[in-house]
Amino acid sequence: MTNVYSRLILSLALTLTACESAADRTDRAVDSALSAAAAAQSDTSAVHAHAAEDGEALFPIMQRLGTNMTALTHALMTDNLDAVTTSAAAIAEHAPISAEELARIQRVLGDEMATFEAVDESVHTASVRLHDMARAGDTDAIVDQLGQVQRGCVSCHAQFRARLRDDRLAE
Repeated sequence: MTNVYSRLILSLALTLTACESAADRTDRAVDSALSAAAAAQSDTSAVHAHAAEDGEALFPIMQRLGTNMTALTHALMTDNLDAVTTSAAAIAEHAPISAEELARIQRVLGDEMATFEAVDESVHTASVRLHDMARAGDTDAIVDQLGQVQRGCVSCHAQFRARLRDDRLAE
């Protein structure tokens, strides 16, 4: 079990450092993120409401995903499998990117759009598996799959985040 907790701590550190800039981490304490995640997850209809929407901009989707990843990691460390499952569902079933936002991403990334879409699909598939493993309750498998999701997130951020963020801020 010590190995599981070591991997969880490493996963949490990776999530906090890879998914948010230093300024973002300074502006938001982990406790407030966990509180927001708990409040958002208490309304299970919020996840299903996204299916009826036309989509959202990438930035708010990523903010919620960061909060959900933090909540999932905290739930793993506190052996709260119900919260792990709820957070994994929120990650796997996040809102789609709007058509307008996809056009912006295409404009910024150009020929790299296919790579972006492939990484996005890979992370989505990994997050669905994470949710499946959370429902099964296998903590070791959950931690391993969480690592897969995080590697995909970090890969996407390393390749595309700066350009997409800079373009968003320039608007």
